[in-house]
Amino acid sequence: MHKGDCGRVAALGGCDEYTGAPYFVASTALRLGVDLAYIICEKDAVPVIKTYSPDMIVNPYLRSTANQPHTGIEEKIAPLLDRLHAVSMGSGLGNDPALHKTVRWAIQAARERGLPLVLDADSLTILGANPELIHGYRGAVLTPNAPEFNRLCKALDLDIAEKSTEEAAQMLALKLGGVTIVRKGKVDVITNGDRVFMCDENGGLRRCGGQGDILSGAVVTFLAWGEKYKSGAWKHKDAIKHDEVTMLAAYAACMLARHASFLAYDECGRSTQSSNILEQVDMAFDNKFDQLLQAVKPSKS
Repeated sequence: MHKGDCGRVAALGGCDEYTGAPYFVASTALRLGVDLAYIICEKDAVPVIKTYSPDMIVNPYLRSTANQPHTGIEEKIAPLLDRLHAVSMGSGLGNDPALHKTVRWAIQAARERGLPLVLDADSLTILGANPELIHGYRGAVLTPNAPEFNRLCKALDLDIAEKSTEEAAQMLALKLGGVTIVRKGKVDVITNGDRVFMCDENGGLRRCGGQGDILSGAVVTFLAWGEKYKSGAWKHKDAIKHDEVTMLAAYAACMLARHASFLAYDECGRSTQSSNILEQVDMAFDNKFDQLLQAVKPSKS
């Protein structure tokens, strides 16, 4: 194998106020086994993020209103998108209008390339005002928590007052043309409107900031591996239909993130932070995908 064969992903987000979020996305991907993880963030966030780890590649391509006027942003991001297998957008983005303008373009650019796309946090606000950006795009996964989910439904004029969480999630997925919704909660609901998966894997009892970014990192990783699988890079006897990859990737990511949270809480209790959960990502993968690991381990003979 060569560098990049196990995936190239990016986290597009991060501003001067929120520097940890894209780091959690990219670091999760690396800890799961992705070869290259990029962060595309606001230039003022770069020096801080670079101090967290030398392992990810940090690009200062985003510009907030305070750092305008600036040209050539799209020209810098586009070649990077061409090299990726999947991208996550929104973590730590903030509400700056100039950043939102760039992300609107980036969502469309990713879609034009057929690039699997994870949308979380502030990118969901963008979608509420511009649902056409992802309508009908089966490669998109949205990961809203309860407040984000409710705001998105309201923005799209969906009446979910008398609906169960499962029904409401299906309504939103169908409203957006069959994208995959991961409605995070006590039980994660994963649906593209047609099928519904429920993930009730035990998680920790803490709800600290950054957990959603770890989930986004897991989703973008499994989506990237799905693209490699669809390209014929990996084969196995139990073939997976290509149109099932997105839903399965989202479910696998939910299971892993919840188990990592459980492991962290078991060790740290009420002091658990997302950095503790991040440290458990590798063990969570080993625990939940042991059969897969055994299948790919080289023979000792």
